[in-house]
Amino acid sequence: MDKKKLRNDIILVGSLLIAAITALLVVIFTRQTNNLVAKVSVQNQVVLTIDLTKENNKDYVVKGINGGVHIHVKDGAIAVTESNCPHQDCVRTGYISDSSHPIICAYNAVTIEIVGNQTNDVEVG
Repeated sequence: MDKKKLRNDIILVGSLLIAAITALLVVIFTRQTNNLVAKVSVQNQVVLTIDLTKENNKDYVVKGINGGVHIHVKDGAIAVTESNCPHQDCVRTGYISDSSHPIICAYNAVTIEIVGNQTNDVEVG
């Protein structure tokens, strides 16, 4: 009787393992990728659009109204790495990867915001 119980336990654990692996594969292969795009604007005019899902470890320099703003893209996120502004708030913001918090360099009138189909976007309408 113990052999029959052991065999049934092995079948149960194996079935659960197969079901878990199948569910994981379904989630991985049916998940939609977020089309993360960063729009860099100077004085409310878009001067650069960066696809964060395709670009990685890339540097850009955008000419603001008072000088250059250095931007770095890595791992689906974007940051200002260097600016000539006095307070450096844009640099201290660090990397962003969603639309909830844009990077703003008021001194150079440069704004970086992320648009795309992220799950944390809230649509008001």
